[in-house]
Amino acid sequence: MMLSKWLGHILAVGVCVVACVTSLSAQQDQQLTRPKVEAKALFGGVVFEPELDHTAVGGAVRVYVTKRLSIEPEFLYMRNGADDQDYIVQPNVAFDITDPTKRFVAYAIGGAGVLHHKGRSSGFDRSVTTWTASAGGGVKIFLTNRLFVSPEFRLGSEPTVRATVNVGYVFAGRSAN
Repeated sequence: MMLSKWLGHILAVGVCVVACVTSLSAQQDQQLTRPKVEAKALFGGVVFEPELDHTAVGGAVRVYVTKRLSIEPEFLYMRNGADDQDYIVQPNVAFDITDPTKRFVAYAIGGAGVLHHKGRSSGFDRSVTTWTASAGGGVKIFLTNRLFVSPEFRLGSEPTVRATVNVGYVFAGRSAN
């Protein structure tokens, strides 16, 4: 199953990142400001139904409205061959469970949006647009004051399971006081 392969890759990347981060000295004893705007690239896999796995790539921009609450519109492209491609545009709401000025930031995220499926079955082109929704969480692991990786896992409807590793950068905020 392709998702178990992706989950294995995500776990391996997570272990490597944690090993690298813990070998770095603790973040300077400076107090960082809260993040305000960040962008990230998403890489991973999704499952629509058993045995229907897709590779997924995408991007998102997170804008904080309070210290811990943010909105995050995203675009996700999913592919299971030339005859099965899907696109998601989904606004999300995210909440940082732990202090967003720290090195490790646990967060919850969820949203609903639009999914467009483009495929070919039995010689006929098929295109369908429907709704999608997902909720889950992740952990941002800051490699520098602004650069982070974050494994993320979500459950939902269309797709039912989603696992990604995100690479992001804080464009505004997380600077020393």
